[in-house]
Amino acid sequence: MIIDFHTHYTLGEVFVKKQYDADKVISEMEANSIVSQLLLPLDGLVFDYKEDNNRIMELVQTYPQRFVGMGTVHPRRPKEAVEEMDRCLQSAGMIGMKFHPWLQAFSPLEDYFQSLAEEANLRKTLFFFHDGTPPYTEPFQIAEVARANPDLTVVMGHSGLNDLWRESLLAARKYDNIWLCLCSCPYSGMLEIAQTLGGERTIWGSDYPLATARDTRDRIRQVEMLTVSDRVKEDILYHNALKLITRFHPAFHSAKGKGPS
Repeated sequence: MIIDFHTHYTLGEVFVKKQYDADKVISEMEANSIVSQLLLPLDGLVFDYKEDNNRIMELVQTYPQRFVGMGTVHPRRPKEAVEEMDRCLQSAGMIGMKFHPWLQAFSPLEDYFQSLAEEANLRKTLFFFHDGTPPYTEPFQIAEVARANPDLTVVMGHSGLNDLWRESLLAARKYDNIWLCLCSCPYSGMLEIAQTLGGERTIWGSDYPLATARDTRDRIRQVEMLTVSDRVKEDILYHNALKLITRFHPAFHSAKGKGPS
């Protein structure tokens, strides 16, 4: 079984030009032995984030075994951001907040975001970051958020991408509240991360629907080809994601399915 920890809900307004079709998504999940997905906002990073958060909440509540979700806010609206974060965290199936500092045009080190991170740290929740795209999403910048907020779980959504995966690995080795998602990370980076961390705090994601169903299968094969134990591969593809989800959503039970083939 596989849990995809990096997918997006979209109306087709940003990057992806097709509106989300849950039945098609579930069919493609099953074809790739994916039992559950983490849904991240996409259009809401640019347009009305509250509306996008609502759409994700509705989908998660409709398919509670298939999906868990995250919301987003704009941190330069501090009072509104905290209120919306609390609303998302109190909604069944929402496990944290997604940020794309490059697309949302803010630095994770600016005062507004640091203030929001402090509030999230008090709530012991999860922040999921797009990372690996300078100037605002470098792993060491995100690592500073993790350092300053030890009760905040921080996920680097791309493990630094092609150029900065070494920095993401160094950050995860230094701070144990950092998790690395092997989404769009090159094979060499995936291998060193998996071997160095022994599969701990390492999860897998596809970036669907920016990645097609075929792309998704190819990215699963990359994990299957890693020269690590089967246990480590299973942890990366399923067990670690389940552990992280149930930390913030204890009632979650993934749909049943077949293992990787």
